[in-house]
Amino acid sequence: TPLDTPETAAAPQPQAPDDDRTRQRLSAFLGAGVHPREFTLPGGTRIAVDHADAGDPPRLIAQSSALGDRLRSAHRNKAIADAFKLAWLRDHHLPDTRAALVVGAPFARTLVPRTWLTEALAAAEIVILVDGDPLHTLRLDTSP
Repeated sequence: TPLDTPETAAAPQPQAPDDDRTRQRLSAFLGAGVHPREFTLPGGTRIAVDHADAGDPPRLIAQSSALGDRLRSAHRNKAIADAFKLAWLRDHHLPDTRAALVVGAPFARTLVPRTWLTEALAAAEIVILVDGDPLHTLRLDTSP
């Protein structure tokens, strides 16, 4: 495997209750447990994701972004950065792994057809999962 997760890696930071609920919903949605996970890349670079299954390599890596009820530009920017991080990690180190961004409904409503962000997320093959009860996949409409 091009990556390893050393047993001596730093313990994940304590998670907020909302993170725990999101993780439980995502685990139920996937039918497999997900947890925060840190990878050590060749050369020693470390990278952490909010959610990954225990596979080697994992089947899924995901970040939670813009989960709140109020969407601010800082939330949007973090979601974009998280998507970039996931795409880079998958494309360069985990080619058989799916990458997903878990977002709240306000952010999901901004992903409308013919916007650069919708097109970019679709082109990068980032799966959009909308956190809610139930958690569900958002199909990105990139039709002309």
